[in-house]
Amino acid sequence: MRDVISLKFKAMQSNGIVFYSEGHHGNHITLELIRGKLVFFLNSGNAQLSPTGAHVNLTLGSLLDDQHWHSVLIELLHTQVNFTVDKHSHRFHAKGESSYLDLDSEISFGGILTPGRSLAFTRRGFHGCLENLYITEWMLLN
Repeated sequence: MRDVISLKFKAMQSNGIVFYSEGHHGNHITLELIRGKLVFFLNSGNAQLSPTGAHVNLTLGSLLDDQHWHSVLIELLHTQVNFTVDKHSHRFHAKGESSYLDLDSEISFGGILTPGRSLAFTRRGFHGCLENLYITEWMLLN
């Protein structure tokens, strides 16, 4: 079994939160467009990731605010994490006890929250289009 998050986006602005998901144990994932580059933030909560502890911050792509479609794929298989943007990939190994992402507490696409959720973003929401959103079903279950 593996965790998978995939989507396509077309950005109209160079900054904005594309995707955010948070779990009950402090773990969360953020995909954010910053100056036309896609930044992947991963906080694994109690797990220890190499090389910088529980936090990972990766940047892929450039000029992604060009109003063309771009694809994103995040895969977690045991401790192997793969982050891909338009066929450019970065792989790393996660360390710790958890080999899945328990991300069922909060979820946001484009920086828009479901009514009644407690999360508040301090940065701008995404301005553009999202399509073909896919998240493995078991990832959202306890």
